[in-house]
Amino acid sequence: MTKDVLIKITGIQESRLEGETGEPGEEIEVVMPATYYYKNGKHYILYDEVVEGSSDGIKNTLKITGTEQ
Repeated sequence: MTKDVLIKITGIQESRLEGETGEPGEEIEVVMPATYYYKNGKHYILYDEVVEGSSDGIKNTLKITGTEQ
């Protein structure tokens, strides 16, 4: 069984080359529709990421494992 969900991902985008120093990266937040399902004891979230300036997107899969505490 799958569910349509809305996910929010927050992080810091770095664009420096290796070895460069400078200002810290820019904080970004994206909200997008996704598909969730549970299979073989693991949670999966699938979503397509839009790439600015391109007609192609990136397909992403988050696989969440672990034990409850």
